[in-house]
Amino acid sequence: MIISLSGMVGCDFKLPPPPPDVFYKFNTIQVGLGPAYLVSADLNLDDRLDIIVVNSKDNTLTLLFGEGDGTFQPPVIVPVPLEPSALAVADINRDGWPDFVLNSRGTHALVTLLGKGHKAFFPPRSYPTGQVPLLPILGDFNGDGHLDIAITLTFNKMEIFLGRGDGTFKNGDTYQTGSRSFSGVASDFNGDGHTDIVLAVHSSNASSIRIFAGRGDGTFLLINKIGQGLNALAIIKKDMNGDGREDLVAAAGSGDNLYMFPSNGDGTFQKEINFSGGGGPISLVAEDFDGDGQPDVAVVNSRSSTFSLIVRHPNGGFRFPIRDYVTGGTPLSITSGDYNGDGRVDVAVASNSLGTVEIFLARSTRHKPKESP
Repeated sequence: MIISLSGMVGCDFKLPPPPPDVFYKFNTIQVGLGPAYLVSADLNLDDRLDIIVVNSKDNTLTLLFGEGDGTFQPPVIVPVPLEPSALAVADINRDGWPDFVLNSRGTHALVTLLGKGHKAFFPPRSYPTGQVPLLPILGDFNGDGHLDIAITLTFNKMEIFLGRGDGTFKNGDTYQTGSRSFSGVASDFNGDGHTDIVLAVHSSNASSIRIFAGRGDGTFLLINKIGQGLNALAIIKKDMNGDGREDLVAAAGSGDNLYMFPSNGDGTFQKEINFSGGGGPISLVAEDFDGDGQPDVAVVNSRSSTFSLIVRHPNGGFRFPIRDYVTGGTPLSITSGDYNGDGRVDVAVASNSLGTVEIFLARSTRHKPKESP
C-alpha cells in the first residue's frame, strides 16, 4: 500500500520541466572596481554592440568594444567624477555620436560626456544637483525635439534638466518623489503624446511605483501610485503581451518577487501579476530569449549570485520552475543584446565584488559552446 500511495502522490504532484537551457558562459572580462551598472549600445557605429560598465568604487567607466563574435577588444578606461552608479546613452548634442549621461554621488552632480568618435570623449561636464543623485532618465519632456534629463535624488526628489540641443542643459522644476528612487523609465504611458516618467520608489515606509504624467512643457503631475508596499527596486518597460502598449516589469526588494503590470494605455495599469526570481532580484531585462515570440525575463540576484531566466507560457503567464545560471559574487546589473551576430539575444552580467563582466551567449546551431573559463 505504501508503494502504491507513493506512486500516486508522485504522479499527482510532478513538477513541470524547467525552462530550456538557453545560455552558456562564454567569457569573463576584468573591468574596474565595483561594477554597478551596464548598458549595451553601438558606441563606434560599426553595427556591433558594445558594453559600457559603470565602476562605482574606482570612479571609472570601462568601455568594451564588441568584435561582433561575442568577444570584445581590450577595455578602454574613462575616468569620471566620484561615485557613479548609473548611466544613460544617447546623442544629446545631435552630432551623430553617442554621448553619456551619468550621476556622481560623491560630487552631487549630473555629469555629461560628449562623444567625439574614435572611442574618445570630451572632458566631463558637471551640473550641480541636490544630495546624492541616483538615476538619469532621458526623454524629450517639453516637445522641442531636444533630449532632456530627469535625475532622481536619494532624499525624496526628482530634478529636471532641459536640453538646449547642443549637449548643454538648463535647470527645470523639482518634484517630490519619495526617497531612494533607484530605477525609472520614460515613455508616453497615457497616450496623450507627451513623455511621462515612472519611478520605483523604495522608501522604507511608503514604497510604490509612481507615475508622473508629462504636460508636454517640461513639467509633470503625479497621477497614480501602483504596487504600494511591494518595495520595487528595479523597473523596466516592455510590451509583454503584444497589444502595442508598454507594460511595466519590476523586481522587488522583499520576498524575492517579480511583478508585471499590464498597461491600460491611459496611464493606469492592471493588477500586478506575481512571479518568482532568485535570491535578491535587483536588475532585469525582458527579451524573447527562447525564440517563442513572447518576451521572457532575465533577472540578476545579488544575494544568491545568479541570474534567473523566467520564460512564458503560451497563455502569456510565467513558467515555474525557473532556470538559474551561476555568476560571480554580488551581481548588480544585467544587460542584453546580440553580441555575436547570430540573431539570438545574449546577456552580460556585472559581478560587483569580483570586478568582472560575464558574457553569456544564447545557444545557437551556428555557434558551438566553448568551455566556460
